[in-house]
Amino acid sequence: MDFDERLCRRDCRPGLAVTIDKRSIAEKAPRPERHVAVVVVGAGAAGVAAAIEAARVGVEVLLIDENPIDNDMMAMDVPLYFGQRMQPSVRNRALMMERVVETNPALAEAHEAGVDVQLGTYVWGAFVNGPTVRELPGPMLGLADDRRSWLVGYDRLIVAAGARDVAMGFPGWERAGAMGANGAVSLLTRYRALGSQRMVIVGSGDLGLRTASLALESGVGVAGIVEVANTVRGDEAIARSLAGRGVPLYTAHTIREARGRVGEIDSVVLVQVDESLKPVAGSEREIACDTVCLALGLAPN
Repeated sequence: MDFDERLCRRDCRPGLAVTIDKRSIAEKAPRPERHVAVVVVGAGAAGVAAAIEAARVGVEVLLIDENPIDNDMMAMDVPLYFGQRMQPSVRNRALMMERVVETNPALAEAHEAGVDVQLGTYVWGAFVNGPTVRELPGPMLGLADDRRSWLVGYDRLIVAAGARDVAMGFPGWERAGAMGANGAVSLLTRYRALGSQRMVIVGSGDLGLRTASLALESGVGVAGIVEVANTVRGDEAIARSLAGRGVPLYTAHTIREARGRVGEIDSVVLVQVDESLKPVAGSEREIACDTVCLALGLAPN
């Protein structure tokens, strides 16, 4: 703005002057480092499919995914409930990057389609002009990796951020070894770095049953599947297969507590429940395990 010209047609009243507000954000909005037509957040099945379809019609696409997650973030159960059951190999970022790519072949297809794939990158903010903000040059995303933070402008944003575990509290849940099924599946498949030896799974829906199958295939023992209902809720064929492989199914049971050394789970105590879901006195049983995997459901991110 040119301040050489007069801003007012009339002279200011005595004692008043026109000056510049140095605290104003006018004309000071940060500029994006680049601009793309479409940004897709999340490189799961849905996100990669959307990115590929957009690229095939000639649209410039940026695909963002936070994996591989930094070990320090995993230790804080961000973004999934990992429960301190990561193997030391997760500290090797180069190895984890290789595994993320190897276990998601669709990423190579996206790259061949012309998609700009950026892994190990997360979104820390999304910004658009509105009633209280009018200085932005357009919609922008705040991105960051382990080295820097930057802004990207976009025309269209597709969010395919997946889901997180639904958790519940119980005595001992704060110990290392209490984790979510989605976190366990991520460590079993994407990272191949689950540090559990023997787990008890809470929840007999498809999520719990499939987690049990994956664990067994990866050499992790499954000491039992716990279900508060009287019957298994998930796929009966998978349940029969697990039972045939020696996995106990504890229906009409719930967790009473997790026990162990300071900070670690060594066993879990189950208790039978009646039709009112109240504990049955004298029905407690203790099962040795180092992990309690909660497969109660998922909530979208």
